[in-house]
Amino acid sequence: MYSRDTPPFYYRDEKGDLTGIDVHIIRGFANLLGVDVEFDRSAATFNAVIDKVANREVDLAICKLSMTFSRAMRVRFTEPYIVLHQGLLINRLKLAQQAGRKSKEEAIQNLKGKIGVIGKSSYVEYAKQRFKNTEIMQYPSWKAVVDGVLNGEVVAGYRDDAEIKKIIRDQPETALKLLTVVFKDALDPKGIAVAWDSVHLQFLLDFYIESLGLQLSADKVLHEYDAIISAIETKSPKSLKLPNSMPIVRPSDMEAQDGE
Repeated sequence: MYSRDTPPFYYRDEKGDLTGIDVHIIRGFANLLGVDVEFDRSAATFNAVIDKVANREVDLAICKLSMTFSRAMRVRFTEPYIVLHQGLLINRLKLAQQAGRKSKEEAIQNLKGKIGVIGKSSYVEYAKQRFKNTEIMQYPSWKAVVDGVLNGEVVAGYRDDAEIKKIIRDQPETALKLLTVVFKDALDPKGIAVAWDSVHLQFLLDFYIESLGLQLSADKVLHEYDAIISAIETKSPKSLKLPNSMPIVRPSDMEAQDGE
């Protein structure tokens, strides 16, 4: 799990306890398997999280990870447990200076200048693909990106719509300076990463996620958090009722099989 808190997905609450949607999802899965969860939050970047899975330093990773082609070449992803959209947090003044006689929509589609993203995240790749005439500025954190947009260091920040919308929700005064844009044609599916050969683990996770039936979206996670957590706790099956051909393999069983 990524080192920096990203509420409402994973974060430390006022008591210092790790909580959030991703945390509750994976704890529910661990309860089904009858195992404890140990969270490794030493990864300083999202790509470092992928490295840990690929190098088998951890069994799986869940931290709102974007499912990109380059990552899928190294790890295996579950079906997405939430599908977000790519979005921009734009400095209104900078956009107006670029637009001139162009419409706002045209100016956004042909954005120029510098765009801020979190360094070594999926949005470095996404930004290079979508904005050909811009310079991609990599920042150490999303807060640093937002600060860069506010002070005009970059014309816009690029991330998923949950994070874009959350800025205006939590800091409504910034709406005077910032414009939010969501690209409905640019999806950002988030999945759980496992080692490339962990087919059985992926199957179990997919089965579990489908059984929850959460149907998450950016607006839902931002405005219905308590209901989502309650649904995870109440909808989590007491056991995974799988076909006889796909029995649950617990850690103790895996050790026995390795000796055959």
